[in-house]
Amino acid sequence: MDAADEEVVGFIDIGTNSVHILVVKYYEGSMGITVFQDKEVIRLGQSLYAKGYIDRETIEKARLVISNFAETARIMGAKRIITRATCAAREAVNKKELVDALRADGIEVCIIPGYEEARLIRLGIFGPVAPDENTLAIDIGGGSTEVILCRGEEDIFLDSLSMGSVRFAYGCGVPTDRALSFAEYDYLRREVDLRSNHTCRVINEHGFATAYGSSGTLIALADMCAAKRGDGDSSYMMYYELVELMKDIYSRDIVGRCDIPRMNPVRADIIVAGGAIAEELMYLLNIDRIEISPNGLKQGLQIDYMLKQGHRYFDVREASVRGLAARCGYDRRHADFVRRFALELFDGTKGLALHDIGDETRDLLAYASTLHDIGEFINYNKHHIHSYIIITNSNLGGFTTEELKYIGMIARFHHKRFPSEDSKVFGGLSSGRRKQLRMCALMLKMADILDRRHTSSLERIDVSLEDGTLVLGLRSDMDMSMEIWKLTSIEADIEDVFGLELRIDRI
Repeated sequence: MDAADEEVVGFIDIGTNSVHILVVKYYEGSMGITVFQDKEVIRLGQSLYAKGYIDRETIEKARLVISNFAETARIMGAKRIITRATCAAREAVNKKELVDALRADGIEVCIIPGYEEARLIRLGIFGPVAPDENTLAIDIGGGSTEVILCRGEEDIFLDSLSMGSVRFAYGCGVPTDRALSFAEYDYLRREVDLRSNHTCRVINEHGFATAYGSSGTLIALADMCAAKRGDGDSSYMMYYELVELMKDIYSRDIVGRCDIPRMNPVRADIIVAGGAIAEELMYLLNIDRIEISPNGLKQGLQIDYMLKQGHRYFDVREASVRGLAARCGYDRRHADFVRRFALELFDGTKGLALHDIGDETRDLLAYASTLHDIGEFINYNKHHIHSYIIITNSNLGGFTTEELKYIGMIARFHHKRFPSEDSKVFGGLSSGRRKQLRMCALMLKMADILDRRHTSSLERIDVSLEDGTLVLGLRSDMDMSMEIWKLTSIEADIEDVFGLELRIDRI
C-alpha cells in the first residue's frame, strides 16, 4: 500500500476520570495500528458528584487537554478526529459549557448514551465477533459501570449502571483520604447491590463461561493482586485475591495506600470505591476469576470506524497482527512462507502423534510466524529479542496478555541459541506449557531456516517417521544445500524436543 493510501484517524475518549487519545494508522489488510496513545486525568466527575455540576476550572483543564490531544493527532497526519464523551458529560447540568468550550477550539464532541458506551467497549475487548459461548465483560469507569453479555456477533444484554469509582468516591459521603471501617466499606458494597440488582439477575439467568474486565480500575487492581501473588501476571485476578487486597487498601489512609506495591498514587483516593464495585460484582455474579483486557472504549471506536467504512467482517486478531507487521516494515513474502511451513510442520508432526497441541496454540504459532522478524527494523543481530519485546508490549486487539507473551516467546526462540526446558526464561510456566512452547518455537525455527535466503523456493515438505527417525522430505527446483546444512546444525535441538534423530531427503 502506498503512503498516500494509508489513513490516520484520531480517537478521543472523554471519560469521567480521564481523557484518552488513540491515533491509528490504517494499513491494507489490517484493523489499523496504534501510532500514539496517551491519557490525562482531569476528573470531570469529581466536581460533578461533589457539587452537582462540572466547575469552570475543570472545564478549562478539559479544553486544554483535549485541544492539545487533537493537535497532536493532526501533527501525526490525522485528517479526522472522532471525539466521544461518556458518563460525566451525559449527566452534567452544564454539559453545554463543556461542549461549547471544545467547539470554540474546533472540536466537535458527541456525547454517547450508556448503551452505546457498552457496545463500543464490547467491540474494543472482543472485536466484531466475541467467543462462541456466553461471555461477560465488565468495565468500571469513573461515573458508570458497563456490563456486557455477548456471544459471537450477538449482544445478548448491555447495561450501563450508575456507579463508578469517581461517583462513589465523591458522591456517597464516604471519606477518600482516611482509613475506613468495615461498616463504611460495606456501605459502598450495599450501594452496588442496590444499583446492580436487575442486571445481575439477568446475567445469572443467562449464565456465562468466562468473565473479562477492562478499565483503569480493574487493570490497577489486577496489577496489585499480581504484585501480592508474586508472579507479576496481571492478565487475570482471582476473587479471593481481591477480597484480601481490599481489606488491606480500605484499612489504610491515602498515604498508606501508596505503599502497596503497584498502587498508582493518582488512584489512591478512588481505588476503595472502584474496588468495592469490583469485589461486589464478582461476588454477585459468582466470578472466581476475571480475565483482564487492556482494551476498551477507545479501541472500540477504532473498530467501529472500520465497520462504518464497510469492513463488515474481519478477523480482529489477524488484522491486528498484520497491522503491527506492516508498521514494522516486515518482509511479507518471507513471513507468509515461514508461516505456511511452520504450520505444515505442526500438522505433520501432530499427524504422527508426536504432540497433541490444540488449535488455539496452533493459531499462536501462526501469528508468531508472521511477526518473528519484526524486530529487524531496530537491529538485526538481536532482532529476535526486539521482536519479543515489541509483541509482548503491543496490546494487540483480540489477544490477552498471556497470549501475547506466548507469541512473543515463540518468536524469540526462532533465532540463535535454543533454550532448554529448564531455562529461566520460561518463568512460572508449567512443564507441559514449556514443552508446547519449545515445540512451536522449534517448528518456527525450522521453517525460518527453510527460507534462509528469503527466496521462498521450497515447494513442498513431507513429514514422516522411519525407524525412530524424523524424516523431512523437501521438494524444490532450486538448490537447498544451504538450508539443509543449517537444519542439520540444529539436530541436537530437534532430538531434545522430539526425542528423534533427523534425516532430510530430497523428493
